[in-house]
Amino acid sequence: MIKKVKVSDLRPNMYVHDLNCAWMDHPFLRNSFMVESSRDIEKIAAYGIRDVYIDTGLGLDVADAPSAEEVHQQLENKLQDIGATFKRTTAKQISFREELSQARLIHKEANTIVHATLQDCRLGKQVELEKLEPIVSAVTESIFRNPDAIVSLLRIKQADKYTFQHSVAVGTLLISFCRSLEMDRTIIEQAGIGGLLHDIGKMQVPIDILNKPGKLNEHEFNIMKKHVGYGCLLLENTTGISPIALGVAAEHHERYDGSGYPRGLKGDEISRYGQMASIVDVYDALTSTRVYHLGSEPTEVLKKLLEWSDHHFNMHLVHHFIRTIGIYPVGTLVKLESGYLAVVIEQHHEDLLHPKVRAVFNSRTLSYISARDFDLSKPGNNDRIVSFEIPSRWRIDPRRHF
Repeated sequence: MIKKVKVSDLRPNMYVHDLNCAWMDHPFLRNSFMVESSRDIEKIAAYGIRDVYIDTGLGLDVADAPSAEEVHQQLENKLQDIGATFKRTTAKQISFREELSQARLIHKEANTIVHATLQDCRLGKQVELEKLEPIVSAVTESIFRNPDAIVSLLRIKQADKYTFQHSVAVGTLLISFCRSLEMDRTIIEQAGIGGLLHDIGKMQVPIDILNKPGKLNEHEFNIMKKHVGYGCLLLENTTGISPIALGVAAEHHERYDGSGYPRGLKGDEISRYGQMASIVDVYDALTSTRVYHLGSEPTEVLKKLLEWSDHHFNMHLVHHFIRTIGIYPVGTLVKLESGYLAVVIEQHHEDLLHPKVRAVFNSRTLSYISARDFDLSKPGNNDRIVSFEIPSRWRIDPRRHF
């Protein structure tokens, strides 16, 4: 049986099934292993890990620890509660379909500009904010017109372009996050600049470590962690950079319980924008596929953020981020009570549990169907979402259907 246990309850001869933290937050080469000694436990705790999952079939048990199934059901219930109670009346905006073509152009331009900025930095050139500000403004305008269109494009990344595509994603998600919190437009764009530049210090990390097609070892991991300091030094010397943007770059690896780096800041010692950036950074990393890491579905990652908000993240902000992204973001494959598999094609931010979906497959007959659109929020609709699905298990590419 898989159970969740506190690290303080770990003992030698227990088998760790899952370290229960973001894969980029630790240097362990494996996520599953036998605990050989107290030194293993000390090493796990040293990286700020508070709880892990153990396999009682392969090692010792903790009698009163909850099962993984119980934990996952609690998280699902909490996610559904957030979806049912966090409602927002949005200003009138254009449809997802109307905004998508423009969003594609803006997203492509953002990737081009951020790539050039990071490459210039690697060559020792100064950051020119005047080149970034227009694209941040364009992304912000797109999000104000329809927040889901450009966000739906962010999971599409290429292995050799991950660093700058991740930077674009974090900047875009931060803009959307700030907008959902009804922040002032100037603040939104300053946070967006910070998101685009949050990993600029990685341009000072040796290229063989930055682009390593596999998990970093402990030595490499410690070198990689220095990117925060490198980035701060660079941005502090950038003319016109705002304190908000600096906070995003300096604090996106800090954790609410003080277990992060580089300064081990805790709680409100971390700026609000740093707290938001830490959530966004982890969300995008975990939903992105890399050479050695298969991206998880957004709904699954949102549940992990909820779980980790017990320690690592500001729980109030995690709840707001879920409201920003939606329980079932556009492009999510879901199973309906009718047995249809459907792709979410548009959200209702005032009703997160009942989006518009496009049914494309019958899971009971294991056959494709002619696409049918359903607005699950409409009166008289008798279908509902019962789960999200892993598209690869059904050989369905959601991007083909929206």
